[in-house]
Amino acid sequence: MSDTFMSETFRSDTFDPQPAADLLLAAYREGRQFAELPEAVRPRTMTEGYDIQDRLLAAIGDGFAGWKLAIGSAKGKRTSGVGRSIAGRVLKGQLHEPGAALRMPHAGAVTVEFEIAYLIARDIAPDAPAVAAASVVAETRVAFELVLSRFFDRRAVGWPSFAADNSAFQALVIGPAIEPADLPELARSLVVTVDGTERVRAVTGEDLTDPLAALTDLMAVARERGETIPAGSIVSTGTLSVPFDLTGPGTVTAAFLGRTLGFTLLPV
Repeated sequence: MSDTFMSETFRSDTFDPQPAADLLLAAYREGRQFAELPEAVRPRTMTEGYDIQDRLLAAIGDGFAGWKLAIGSAKGKRTSGVGRSIAGRVLKGQLHEPGAALRMPHAGAVTVEFEIAYLIARDIAPDAPAVAAASVVAETRVAFELVLSRFFDRRAVGWPSFAADNSAFQALVIGPAIEPADLPELARSLVVTVDGTERVRAVTGEDLTDPLAALTDLMAVARERGETIPAGSIVSTGTLSVPFDLTGPGTVTAAFLGRTLGFTLLPV
């Protein structure tokens, strides 16, 4: 595990996550972005970032539907300094059906990612023995994640602040179930279009997310934080497509394995 994740964890005894959570909550409710958290309340470790995330989501008050994971690729984990995927929570009001028409809270660029999502088969308690990620998967689905941070530049603020902002999560569009054995062919066949024009295909090489490794990372984070991952949770594991930004309305469609999943982004 990297020093970035574990360093300065002693500050969790004295660091107050509430002021940062209050600032992020105001931006969330007002539909606005800002540059960064003030230095006096800014998290310096991943532990502090997750502490702020917990306070933020408790204040929002929506029920939890599951988790999303960022930085799921081998390259991302290595270069981030965190060493593993970063978790955020999927709120019930942010979970959508195929074909959903979605309106964003502000006109900032929305990052679109086509992902693999798992439905969790059984409760995973933090004190239970570690098991292989594949053994807790009830169903493998496809999904679109929409990333829209409360920060102008979610990468510039640092990974602890990114985690504090619920890992920049905005919405998840859940698609049909697929067979895990079909994942290689899904990647080969994937084409994502905007208003009928091809935009991206699948990522390759070290940029490719390993969905089961990302789920393993979530199980480790939940264990360290004493959280149970409940049966029926949805876990979106990181992008399978090359991420791209949308700065206006449009209809996004993924074609894969002779099937499709899409949504429409409405004008703000």
